[in-house]
Amino acid sequence: MSKNSISLKWIFYTFLIGLSLNACLSIFTISQVEFSIFPFFTLFFTVNHFYGFYIKEANNEVSIRPAWATFFMGIFAYSAFTGALYPELGSNFISITITLLLAIWLMYKWMFKDNHYEA
Repeated sequence: MSKNSISLKWIFYTFLIGLSLNACLSIFTISQVEFSIFPFFTLFFTVNHFYGFYIKEANNEVSIRPAWATFFMGIFAYSAFTGALYPELGSNFISITITLLLAIWLMYKWMFKDNHYEA
């Protein structure tokens, strides 16, 4: 791995961790969301797999900030999705806005800051 490469595996798995973590929390906190065991399975296996990547690529400081951004994108994207499914919960404007701002920042970082990518 070169010094300036953002690991796309970190990006993908942190997005899934954020998405499934918010899904697990929504099951317990929002009465309209029905119980399902699949977000818990997804969270367990994704965290387990991501930990393996983290141990192998422990010196990958370039991917940490984009990974945090995609983690929060996953959290806020699921909040926006839940707000769209159940409008009686309130507005999802803030969730959509934060998700879009993080996505714009991430695209800017990929397009103009880093020229090396790794799958």
